[in-house]
Amino acid sequence: MLSTHKLLINLNEAQTAAVTTDAQHSLVLAGAGSGKTRVLVYRIAWLLAAEGLSPYAILAVTFTNKAAAEMRHRVAELLDKPARGMWIGTFHSIALRLLTMHHKEAGLPKNFQILDSEDQYRLIRRVLADLELDEKQWQPRTVQGFINGKKNEGIRATEIDDFGDDNSSTLIKVYQHYDDHCNRGGLVDFAEMLLRTHQLLLNNSALLEHYQGRFGAILVDEFQDTNDIQSAFIRLLAGNKNRIMVVGDDDQSIYAWRGAKIDHIIG
Repeated sequence: MLSTHKLLINLNEAQTAAVTTDAQHSLVLAGAGSGKTRVLVYRIAWLLAAEGLSPYAILAVTFTNKAAAEMRHRVAELLDKPARGMWIGTFHSIALRLLTMHHKEAGLPKNFQILDSEDQYRLIRRVLADLELDEKQWQPRTVQGFINGKKNEGIRATEIDDFGDDNSSTLIKVYQHYDDHCNRGGLVDFAEMLLRTHQLLLNNSALLEHYQGRFGAILVDEFQDTNDIQSAFIRLLAGNKNRIMVVGDDDQSIYAWRGAKIDHIIG
């Protein structure tokens, strides 16, 4: 087993304080290149080696598959053994894992299909044609951005305020018809992955209780890049009892185009 002395010897004072904190909720703010991800890796190792937490109880979320693979590798290297049992992945990979395991509860067929951005674009064009809407006026990319934006905010078509003008009424109608197509065909786009996973847990108290009971420690990298539904998903899983550490940079938000809000760090 890795000794705590060996674990901490390569950390500076600020990093050591973050890695060894006993706070239930921790926010680590630092600039690019200052070792934020390093803190998360060492924090995971600390929870396992010093606090005796089971790998089964750890959920670590990143924004890219490359970052997730690197984190998994670095934890294994630090502990000198594979990081088995932990869930380390992107928001989308974690969501996909949950939807696959609990597809019935999520209202999905076992063989549901994932729509990538181009698949979604083509389906939106089909919906526009079905509704006899001119693509010159209702540009598919704009409609796609509207739908994904609402999903990233955690908002279904039925939950959007209709101000009675043609623009909002038509966009709501397209969104609803698009969702109807997806539901009939067992199709899940990237934004839907997160929204449906959040709703899956929100609407299934036993399932939520199970995962809140499992993940005693939740860690999130680059938290400044989270959008509303990602932030809500993490807060839901954390509940009132679990320990959560998020790291981020309040001076940058590289995923702003996906609905990320810096307010999730400073708010």
